[in-house]
Amino acid sequence: MSVFQISDFLHQASLRYPQRLFLLGAETCLTFSEAAAVVGRLASGIRALGAEPGDRVLIVSENRLELPLITLAATHAGAVFSVLSSQITEASFERIVGQCEPVLIVLEASRADLRSCCGAAKVVVLEQDFETLSQSSLTELPRMEGGHELAFLVFTSGSTGVPRGVMLSHANVEFVTKAILARLQYRETDRIGVFLPLSFDYGFYQLFYAMMSGAALFIGRPEMAGPELPKLLARHEITVLPGVPTLFAGLIKMQSWRPVALPQLRLLSNTGDHLPLPHIRQLQQLFPEASVFPMYGLTECKRVSILLPGEIDAHENSVGRALDGTEVWAESPEGQRLPPGEVGEFIVKGPHVGLGYWRAPEETAKRYRTLPDGTRLLVTGDYGTVDAGGFLHFHARSDFMIKHRGHRMSPVEIEEAACRVPGVTAAGCIKDEAQDKLCLFLATAGTRPEDAVIFSELSQHLERAKLPDRVIHLSELPRTANQKVDRKALRALLTPAS
Repeated sequence: MSVFQISDFLHQASLRYPQRLFLLGAETCLTFSEAAAVVGRLASGIRALGAEPGDRVLIVSENRLELPLITLAATHAGAVFSVLSSQITEASFERIVGQCEPVLIVLEASRADLRSCCGAAKVVVLEQDFETLSQSSLTELPRMEGGHELAFLVFTSGSTGVPRGVMLSHANVEFVTKAILARLQYRETDRIGVFLPLSFDYGFYQLFYAMMSGAALFIGRPEMAGPELPKLLARHEITVLPGVPTLFAGLIKMQSWRPVALPQLRLLSNTGDHLPLPHIRQLQQLFPEASVFPMYGLTECKRVSILLPGEIDAHENSVGRALDGTEVWAESPEGQRLPPGEVGEFIVKGPHVGLGYWRAPEETAKRYRTLPDGTRLLVTGDYGTVDAGGFLHFHARSDFMIKHRGHRMSPVEIEEAACRVPGVTAAGCIKDEAQDKLCLFLATAGTRPEDAVIFSELSQHLERAKLPDRVIHLSELPRTANQKVDRKALRALLTPAS
């Protein structure tokens, strides 16, 4: 029996569902068999350009139909790929190139400015070279090792802001894809709408889910997740919508103002940031036929836990149970496993825990532990509790914890309370260290609630010490490239110049 490699997802899907639609764009679509044929030729072309097994291939592009094809071709050729945001800065790109030493870099035409940072790597421009590359002579490529070998890198920013590449193996991807789909139950009749950047692993993994389940994948762009999103969901008959809180806040706002009938929408999943309970309830009211799945995860292991729709009422503030075949517990600063209900740092154990950080042994040693039998543990840096039933209750990422006037608190709790205020669509809480003030940023829909109403509502759910000193209203909260609330940008708004 051969060892699994990522490209097997597409090969198997092309045998099971050859004529079923797979990739959908605004103007083009491909069946599974058509995509498999293109990927085979692209892989031959990538090898002809000099990419050998284990070599790195970097891809800088916004969401487009060609992007998943290039990544699948790279892995089929045995290369280690990484998808980078089209918004990446020149400085970050240069650091990543220096770390990875890629042999091939694929750029979209709009990022031609990055050519000077590509070093000795060969450069392919998507708009100019994709068609030629996809018509390469098909050659028989030896089967790659797969399994626990490195498959791709996902770059994230560490505490210092320096990009670090999370190493994920073929086996990591195979296990976690099956474990996630065991909970989410995608169907071969589904159409998944991706409006998150594919450089964000949450968006990118939808590719794996589509291939394993036989579902179609509509490749949208983040800018589509605005006022026109409901119409796009209807037009493209989207049944599954993966999102983050800012996307769902916008969808709630649009549907509350000018509703669009979306009878086919059946599944909404959230990760990246905590989805406030009031938003879950609003989504349930707006889409009574759709199931809402709150989830919690990290790039270093992809997914930690998923809360099933039927569990929400009994576990309102939970992010679910650990995936089947994995284990999560809360640990004290002294390294002791804590009893149910006590707050500690989440530790994750399972086959989905990644291989570490690319060429960063010190950083790897901080976040990964290896047991005598070779099993890896992930030290998440996230804090919360695990109850007697195994349900996780997320409090905050360590980077976001706030210490204010002698109290250590989670911004998630404050933001959750703020989202209970009628009209509030999004909230972001940070500490203004210079002024020693707790600041709450709010985005609202319709008539802005008076501050007195806001503080009255907050006081019903928060201890006095957790009430903000300032409430700042914005038309929209700033977002990162992955569509999460940008807390750094919120802090920048507090500078004297702002």
